[in-house]
Amino acid sequence: MKAGLVTGACLLAFTLGANAKPINKATAARSGKATTYKPVAFTSASPNKVSSNVLELTKIKSAKGNKRSAAWNLFSGSSQLISLETGEEFATEIDIAGQKFQVIVDTGSSDTWVVGSGFECVSVSNSSDVVSESDCAFGSTYTPSSSFTQISGEFFSITYGDGEFLNGIMGTDQITLAGVEVTQEMALVNYAGWDGDGVTSGLTGLAFPALAYSNSTNQQIEYNPIFTTMYEEGKILPLFSLAILRDVSGPSGYLTLGGLPPIDFVPHFTSTPILITNIQGYPTTYDFYTINIDSLRLNKKEITAAGGSSIQYIVDSGTTLNYYPTEFANQVNAAFDPPAVYSDDDGVYIVDCNAKAPRHGVTINGKTFYINPLDMILNAGTDSNGKTICISGVDDGGSSLTQDVFILGDTFQKNVVSIFDVGAAEMRFAPREYYSSNDDY
Repeated sequence: MKAGLVTGACLLAFTLGANAKPINKATAARSGKATTYKPVAFTSASPNKVSSNVLELTKIKSAKGNKRSAAWNLFSGSSQLISLETGEEFATEIDIAGQKFQVIVDTGSSDTWVVGSGFECVSVSNSSDVVSESDCAFGSTYTPSSSFTQISGEFFSITYGDGEFLNGIMGTDQITLAGVEVTQEMALVNYAGWDGDGVTSGLTGLAFPALAYSNSTNQQIEYNPIFTTMYEEGKILPLFSLAILRDVSGPSGYLTLGGLPPIDFVPHFTSTPILITNIQGYPTTYDFYTINIDSLRLNKKEITAAGGSSIQYIVDSGTTLNYYPTEFANQVNAAFDPPAVYSDDDGVYIVDCNAKAPRHGVTINGKTFYINPLDMILNAGTDSNGKTICISGVDDGGSSLTQDVFILGDTFQKNVVSIFDVGAAEMRFAPREYYSSNDDY
């Protein structure tokens, strides 16, 4: 298989033999090595125009949701987070040869996979314990069509941050996403240790080329994920945009291929180069869309030490919170009234649900994008006594500016339109018009 036009961002997902034993990432140490590089642009910036290739995102409450984000796996050696125990997934509809499925959307993943009919469901904690298909709690299953073609010698295997795992085969079929149809390489899962949400049947990733393992030679084989296939075939411009909404009365957001979503925003875009952060030393190697920021803003104070070229921030749709260097996460959380307090047991900052959030923003290329107070305090459910627990939208990403990884998650992205202009190797952000919320998380 040929690699994509761009030697840039990619999730290096492991696809092994169907009988390979999955790695338990839940016990993996967080000891990866990060390297960053700038991909080469292959065209000028695409126009900021609204596209008709729009997908509505659906928010699904899930005890496992964020653990399926590629970026979450970087924290797999950390304690369980309250926010992840009551996490949320963003799902959308995909059509495979006329069969429609809800799939999780993740900008940190490359593969598109769905669970196949007749798959074998096993216990997450003990892969030798075969259980009922219903225990895996997938949505509908995919029956291979006459157009599905298996790829000889290529197999799929991936393990997520909490130990869930999937094995299957690789093949091609006709896939339609946001009205764009392509013949696409995909994974068909036939063996799963999974704790699903009862709705989603798979995942579609929007990172760059993935790597597969050939079972016979153990060679890594690059292939194009669906977004790359679409723009290489000239069916869309080489960009996509993401707008995450906090309102639960309608769509939870929009994913738009080749243009901008149909929402209100301030039409003044700030651009910054896409950097690719490569994380090594984990059971799986990851490449992520990453940027530099100038600084963080906290009330009237500018925290310049939180930015600069030596600190990278992953922009990730599959992560609920913002993760900052320890020193700056502490400063932001101390500015709540009353202050948020870090919980070693839960790995998050606990905050009074009625606290006053600080005025906080992220400055990118001279423009500060302020975060709505609604996104700074999140309802994380109740404790054993029935008391409502709230957490801060900003969490601790680690104390090492060179070894730890930091994330601009949905806390940030609910306040901007994010454009991933792959062709120009840049990201662009525009502030959202003010909008209210009836979402308690």
